[in-house]
Amino acid sequence: MSRLLFVLWLAWSGCCAWAQSFLFDRITVTDGLPGERVNALFEDRDGFIWAGTEDGLARLEGARIRVFQHDPNDARSLAHDQVNGIAQSTNGTLWFATMNGLSRLDPRTGAFFNTRVTATGALDRQANRMRQLIALGDSMLWVVTEAGLYRYDVSRGAFATEQGPAPGRGPHGMIDAASALHWNEAARTLWAGTHKGLAAWDARTDTWTDHRNGRGPLWRDSTGTDAPVVHDSALYFLRNKPYTLFAYDLRAHELRAQPDVEASPNHFTLRCQAFDADGRHWLATWTHRLFVREPDGAWQELTADAVNLISSRTGCMLLTRTGEQWLGTDKGIVVLRRSATAFRSLAHDLGTAHISAMRLWGTDTLLVGTAGDGVRICSMKTGSCTGLRSDHTSSVDESEWRANSIQGFSSDADGTVLVCTSNGLLELDPRALTLRPAAVLMDAIKRGRARAYTVAERTEGALWLGTWSSGLWRVDPGTGAGELVDTAEGRWGKLPGRLILCWLNGRDGTVWLGLNDGGGLARMRDGLWDPVTDSVGVNVGGVVRAITEDNEGVLWLGTHEQGLVRYSPRTGSIRYFTRRDGLPGSCVLALRCFRDGTLWVVTTKGIAYRPPGVQGFRPLALPYRFADLALSKAMEELADGRMIIGVGAHLLAYDPRAERATAPPIPVFTAHRSLDSLRLGPPTSLILPADRKALTLELGVLNASPGPAPLFRYRVEPGDTAWIELGAATRLDLFDLPAGVHTIALQASLNGASWSDAVARTTVEVLPLFYATWWFRALSIAVITLLLFIGFRLYLIDSLRKQRETFERQQAVLAERMRIAGDMHDDLGAGLSALKLRSEMALRVEKDPVKKEQLGSLANTAGELIGSMRQIIWTMNTDQSSLADLVSYTTHYARTYCAENGLEAEMGTASGWPQAQLTSEQRRNIFLVVKEALHNVVKHANARRVRLEMHMDGARLRVGIMDDGIGLPSGTHTSVGNGLRNMNKRIAVLGGEFRTDVLGGSGAPGTRIGFTVPIDNQGSIGRSNGSGELRTR
Repeated sequence: MSRLLFVLWLAWSGCCAWAQSFLFDRITVTDGLPGERVNALFEDRDGFIWAGTEDGLARLEGARIRVFQHDPNDARSLAHDQVNGIAQSTNGTLWFATMNGLSRLDPRTGAFFNTRVTATGALDRQANRMRQLIALGDSMLWVVTEAGLYRYDVSRGAFATEQGPAPGRGPHGMIDAASALHWNEAARTLWAGTHKGLAAWDARTDTWTDHRNGRGPLWRDSTGTDAPVVHDSALYFLRNKPYTLFAYDLRAHELRAQPDVEASPNHFTLRCQAFDADGRHWLATWTHRLFVREPDGAWQELTADAVNLISSRTGCMLLTRTGEQWLGTDKGIVVLRRSATAFRSLAHDLGTAHISAMRLWGTDTLLVGTAGDGVRICSMKTGSCTGLRSDHTSSVDESEWRANSIQGFSSDADGTVLVCTSNGLLELDPRALTLRPAAVLMDAIKRGRARAYTVAERTEGALWLGTWSSGLWRVDPGTGAGELVDTAEGRWGKLPGRLILCWLNGRDGTVWLGLNDGGGLARMRDGLWDPVTDSVGVNVGGVVRAITEDNEGVLWLGTHEQGLVRYSPRTGSIRYFTRRDGLPGSCVLALRCFRDGTLWVVTTKGIAYRPPGVQGFRPLALPYRFADLALSKAMEELADGRMIIGVGAHLLAYDPRAERATAPPIPVFTAHRSLDSLRLGPPTSLILPADRKALTLELGVLNASPGPAPLFRYRVEPGDTAWIELGAATRLDLFDLPAGVHTIALQASLNGASWSDAVARTTVEVLPLFYATWWFRALSIAVITLLLFIGFRLYLIDSLRKQRETFERQQAVLAERMRIAGDMHDDLGAGLSALKLRSEMALRVEKDPVKKEQLGSLANTAGELIGSMRQIIWTMNTDQSSLADLVSYTTHYARTYCAENGLEAEMGTASGWPQAQLTSEQRRNIFLVVKEALHNVVKHANARRVRLEMHMDGARLRVGIMDDGIGLPSGTHTSVGNGLRNMNKRIAVLGGEFRTDVLGGSGAPGTRIGFTVPIDNQGSIGRSNGSGELRTR
């Protein structure tokens, strides 16, 4: 009898241990769900999980839960708060079955378009209380209502009932359950559980098969059928009379009854059933029970008491694309992650005290220390657990609690383990199950007044005891005497402090010690202790709470507030690892390098690991049940590779070999707000005006299980090259994007060190201000060019007008001059000629000498006036304005004048004069200077010969008058009113140069007057002061 009870006990304990392996996460109303009871779960093609609850619709976006609810005042809101079914068409349209009709979601605006089944009477209410929804393609929906099955034609927007037609045209039995339909895509068949047996719709022929027209064992029974589902080429369903679960092989056409869920025959109907990624079969019944079966295994019931389920009342199930099993219950959602199978909560009776220390004894026994409740000896083989306490005092007071607060265990020595507590040292015999004070050892260091012990290790032929505040003691095993290792040089070296925290025996025989209060790290070599310092003499590590050595001989130090320190004893190199490298926190509780080279670290904020060859650390997400419990330095590696950690008052086993690779979080833009409107999804082809360019992007992730909030970082390309970290913020506000096209890139992370390879990108264009646009600049340039052209055109027209007016005035002046010249020639010239003629005639007949002289003078004066008049007329005559005409006229005058005054004239002129036109002033001044020079020769030079030279010197006219007279008197150049000065001014007015020279020679020296005038000079065209001055003199 006792043997039978023992076998039953082992079976029961095995079942409990197995059941404990399901460590669920949860999502409840405290996380943002709109209601507790979850009726529908669905994963859309973008990867978002939708949950239909009794109080609204929720979309899980990783970083937040977006809620949609019914608003009686908004026709574009959800038709009803209670959502029972969710489906998506192939074109991406989302449909929702509610308790008041069908809703369709606009994916951009978030608005709903609602439609109802048209019916009368009580049928109107029942037909619109919808239970399940299946979408086929983008034109057909199957809707299960309380009034039966309906087909909805999307293109026509019309419902048609499928209940009650003739065989082949519809199912015979009523279909009104929430899990009555299942679509088999491979066979293009819709399976339906009805009140009168199983029914199937063939999409290829649009025909129904049920017990009326079906052949074979599948169709022989017309009893009620629940929750059909296809898995691995087999159709699973439950027949209600009797309550039997069947599996029908769709290829072999064989019907097989499945084992009963309970020991007695089943007495329930199915609410839903599903298979997960590992092939487990899940059943939820209408009696609020949840069962699961491993492939080819036995059924096990999961209850909220046995595992960390928030409720076993399950209404829907979902297998996500990442392999996670989601269950909708009446108290929220529970999630079984793929990695959850790697965890197992050990079913040892550890009490309620938190675990504080742990050590592996042998190969399958754990020594577990608690905070205030002594030691637990746990067998990993049998599952037994024995508790031992120190009872060296009679009353339960603080000293007893401290004596049972375990700080650590020593290594095994002759079957005995030393236990370090907060109030003394204990000796533990795991075989004899005894725990007693180590009085002899405590007496050896009694003078040190040590109470709290932290380290007890044997090495170098002695026992070393580390205390919290009384330093490190060496106990001689032969004499039992204890000796303190001081902080000054002594027999055993020196330590940098007296607060001992941890101990490590290195692979090369070096012993390492971690100290508190800035003492850092110390080591013992050749029996002597000495502190380890960096290049500037600072103690390495500061406060070192844990030490481990990796497979390369490198030390890892866990500090109190600086994260991890990587220290190489060979090179002395030091590197710090912090949150930026993936650590959950900076206060390290435990460190362990496992046999495969993986470095594990426990911090106050979580657990992380670093596989060999990887730079940063990766987080280990604990199941929801343990996520908020306190961690400790209790961590051990078992012989089979599993890790045991103490979490709160529980032992949690983790098997890295069973860990399933979880998909990294995929960042997404869940919504955006711009131009005062909120739209779901990322912006597409968004163009923002310059004066309303504020943009808000809401952030989320896909493939993220419940747990710590994801972290985000972004950059705006191409302007940003470095990533800008946002932390756990769920939105990004951009208020001052410059004009241009920008790509906003987003990455996600679970620990801030390992960022997702997937990058979400969206493009936004910000229009420039109107004056910075290309068209405005082009238009401005065109307008400016036009204005310049018009201005230049007006200027040119005005200039031409002024030139025309000037030309006309000049022509008028010239015409007037010609008229005056004509009048002078005709009137004045005729009169002077007549006067001269009469004077000469009178002179011939006059005998009186006095009168004859007067008449001769009068005739000469008249002749001179006629000559002057002819010169003036020549000057005014534009028909003789060429350079050749000037030379001809001037030489003619010089010959005539010299001949009249008895001078021998010699002309030296060139031939082939350029075709240059001279102004009246040029001709007049040049001629008058020559005339004045000849007049001076006749009047003053007493010369016999005169030479006139006129020729071109480049672009200048060069003129010279030379005589053989007596030369110039002294002071000629400076005398006022002298004719030479007037000649100089006339030439200067024309822009020329004037000079006089005395010619040397035998007899008379002679004089030379010369000047040069540019023939293209325009300065003489207008009237000048010089010319005016000459005319007024």
